[in-house]
Amino acid sequence: MLLGIFKISGHSMMPRLKPNNTVIVSSVPFLFSEPRVDDIVLFKNSDKIMVKRISKILNGKYYVRGDNKVDSKNIEPISKREILGKVVITL
Repeated sequence: MLLGIFKISGHSMMPRLKPNNTVIVSSVPFLFSEPRVDDIVLFKNSDKIMVKRISKILNGKYYVRGDNKVDSKNIEPISKREILGKVVITL
């Protein structure tokens, strides 16, 4: 996916991203560099598509979490191949 438009549905990324915000996601940034800590990424987790912030990178695994500590759940680390793109614009 070079470019995609997605609507935020949950509260886990508040206050940065609110429910019903629209984001533009691109895979282009990761063609030329690796995902970094603090990048907000779209990824596939089981059968769900999620948006979270990379909080840590360890041994090739990306640890992601929501910005809203109250509504953020622990998610297993993900691999680079599960990352679909980086949030580049919030509308």
